[in-house]
Amino acid sequence: MSFEHGEPPEGMECLVTMEDIDKSSYCEYQTMPSGKWYPSKFCSSVIRRMLDEQFQRYLDDVEKATRDCAAAVRRLVNKGPPVYINDAHGLPLEEGETHVSKLWFCDDGTEVSAVLKNALQGEERQNLWDSQKEVI
Repeated sequence: MSFEHGEPPEGMECLVTMEDIDKSSYCEYQTMPSGKWYPSKFCSSVIRRMLDEQFQRYLDDVEKATRDCAAAVRRLVNKGPPVYINDAHGLPLEEGETHVSKLWFCDDGTEVSAVLKNALQGEERQNLWDSQKEVI
């Protein structure tokens, strides 16, 4: 953890693909409120896919759970619709940190927002959450 970007630690591998992480697949995530950067335990292709798919996956999971399992839908809805990329294993948060705010990709040096594709925020998010709570 630091306030500056680094390089992939020797022997690091992606927890999803089990492939070695090198400069072409290394990424870091910044947490708030500290603003510190941490090495992602997932490779950049997994992180990019999560950014694109995690919000829709949440919506799909709520819909499926509504048909199949009341306990599962309660767990999903009680957490609320996600705004930022998150994963307890690949992007763990230190105590006191609330969320991932940015991602940095070593291969092209870009920093991007950790807000999920199509994620709702503010009043739109609250309206969705309220409608989901009515189901449980």
